[in-house]
Amino acid sequence: MKILPWMLLVSALSLALAHQPVPERPEAYQLEARLFVLDNGEERSRLLAFDLPTGKRVAELSLPPKGMSLVVTPSERFLVVSRGRDTDRQWLTVVWTGKEKARWSRPVVAKSLLVGRGWNIGHGAHAYTLGGQLLFLEEREGVALRFSEEALRPEAAFEPEKIALPSPDHYHIVEAPEGTYLTLLRKGQVILFDAAMREEKARFACPVEHGEAFDPETGRSFFACAKDLLVTEAGRELVRLRYPVQERIGAFLRGKGGFFGYSDAVQHLQHLDPRAPSLTPIPLGGSLIRAKSDGERLYLLLSDGRLQMREARQGQLVQEIRVGRPFPTTDETTGGAIYPDIAPWPEKGLVFVSLPQQGLVAVVDSQRGWVRQYLRTGGSPTRLVLLKGP
Repeated sequence: MKILPWMLLVSALSLALAHQPVPERPEAYQLEARLFVLDNGEERSRLLAFDLPTGKRVAELSLPPKGMSLVVTPSERFLVVSRGRDTDRQWLTVVWTGKEKARWSRPVVAKSLLVGRGWNIGHGAHAYTLGGQLLFLEEREGVALRFSEEALRPEAAFEPEKIALPSPDHYHIVEAPEGTYLTLLRKGQVILFDAAMREEKARFACPVEHGEAFDPETGRSFFACAKDLLVTEAGRELVRLRYPVQERIGAFLRGKGGFFGYSDAVQHLQHLDPRAPSLTPIPLGGSLIRAKSDGERLYLLLSDGRLQMREARQGQLVQEIRVGRPFPTTDETTGGAIYPDIAPWPEKGLVFVSLPQQGLVAVVDSQRGWVRQYLRTGGSPTRLVLLKGP
């Protein structure tokens, strides 16, 4: 075939045009909130992002299998996902949420960290902090990593401060005016340190400690032990409250003027009045599997698929809605998240409930008392984080 001069000219022009610069455009999304869903599986896990109120899926980020915790940092710029503990590659995946000062952009994986094992990175949907900095607990080695949010930026070096903890254990943190409390489940102790967690100041016995709260109005801290509730004030033991029912507390919801203690599979809430102090049982009429609070309402998911909404002062029932089928009888281990979750959006009168056994997230209209729609995930949705604004 004979190549003509004009053919060479066209080819040269095509190559030149292929590498011409293109104008940049702002990557901005119009939305009121963004819902992040940890969609788990044996061989794959994903983090899905739905823009609200449309419910449009805008991102699907691949994660190491069997995600465990999904927490947001105080600025809401980053999410961190920890992996289950049944492998020696326990990645921490850092996700840029896309939330900026004046707009939303696309969520992306910012970095992946392989820095330790046995991670405990937050309570519920919120990352642990100590003195305004992030604090991740490496429970298998007995070490805490303390660092600023800036260390999570893609271009930043991750060089955390390391704090030695007393021994490998399952820990939780409570910051109080007298210092920082560190709880140890297996050792059955609550240790009071100085604010920086360097110098020990006091110890309290608390067998199988799990569940803690601090009340700023009274200055009292509360620690749920196996058979009673330890109450401290100004670094000293104030009283121990026996549980009024044959159930223990494993975690607390913040209410109006108090707290509500609960745990997996319990039949009661236990209302904690921090001033008295006292515990009062509240029967639920079913077995609890997940609970959340927005400060005004309590949202309680029962194992038979009912969602209860209760006022957050005394825990009285306001409304009850069936959101899905009964949940299978199973226990969540540290190998990966399998339980449902709840994310309230009180400003819009909506509640999001993940239904792992159905592959759905229910969008509940809490004002009208019905399920408005279901978001399909294609897997087993567990942990939820809802970000509003900016």
